[in-house]
Amino acid sequence: MKAIGILIAVFLVLVLLLSCAFVVPEGQQVVVTQFGKVVRTETEAGLYWKKPFIQNVIPFEKRLLPWEGDPEDMPTRDKRRIYIEAWARWRIVDPKTFLTAVGTIGEGQQRLDDIVDSAVRSVIAKNNLIDAVRSTNTELWYESDELKEDDESQLEQIEAGRKDMEVEITRIAGQGLPQTYGMELKDVHIKRINYIQNVRQKVYERMRSERNRIASLYESEADEERSKILGQTQKELDEIEGEMTQRTREIMGEADAEVIDITARSFGRDPEFYAFLRQLEAYRKTLGKGTRLVLSTESEFLSQMHATEKADQDP
Repeated sequence: MKAIGILIAVFLVLVLLLSCAFVVPEGQQVVVTQFGKVVRTETEAGLYWKKPFIQNVIPFEKRLLPWEGDPEDMPTRDKRRIYIEAWARWRIVDPKTFLTAVGTIGEGQQRLDDIVDSAVRSVIAKNNLIDAVRSTNTELWYESDELKEDDESQLEQIEAGRKDMEVEITRIAGQGLPQTYGMELKDVHIKRINYIQNVRQKVYERMRSERNRIASLYESEADEERSKILGQTQKELDEIEGEMTQRTREIMGEADAEVIDITARSFGRDPEFYAFLRQLEAYRKTLGKGTRLVLSTESEFLSQMHATEKADQDP
């Protein structure tokens, strides 16, 4: 029984010690409360003591926390309605004030929803759309010279720029946060900008129109280049055919000259035989099938026939 009593006593001492001690991890801070009232805060990591059973420890993050806003429909100074989606980073700098005024991190996120959205809407309403999109007036890169020429006349010059707008949003949204809620807004950034649905549809139609116009331009340039290539090809083909015709005529002329030369030499060797061949050739060409000739019996054309007939009559 004595040993059991000692074990029970040791157990109670351990329970008492555990209920008196608490650890603050690195990156966290705690608020010690007693009967619902804040007693003290501990912001440095380490081992601390509290009154057992009557004091509670409420931990909070000391590191930066993310905040993500929902897309909000808002107008710009140049009367363009857009969706703005922002994000921010914040932290708890005064856990006592934060616990009293806000309560939990989730409620702190909800407070930032209203505060940051209001600041974003206020800054966007004072600036043009181009200021929310760009930060400098650096020359843009275009896919084609035609797009550049069309856009240069409409391209606006920025007055503030996106970075300056984000700084202004952070300043406006962060005013009084540490004193009122124990929170500090580190920075706010614009995550996404988009047109509302009906304007977005018009933008898409314009983009398609521009792309179709560029495609038509490329097609016309391709047709022009094709015509040039076909014209050059036809020109070269005509030159080749001309050279071929000329060479053919030259060869035929050379052949005719050679035939004439051979004929002349043959005629010089045996004029009677050559005259006979010429006459036979004339017969062949003239006396075709179904040919009818009306000639005198004394015609020279029939001399060879008369000679043949006379030769047949001689014994």
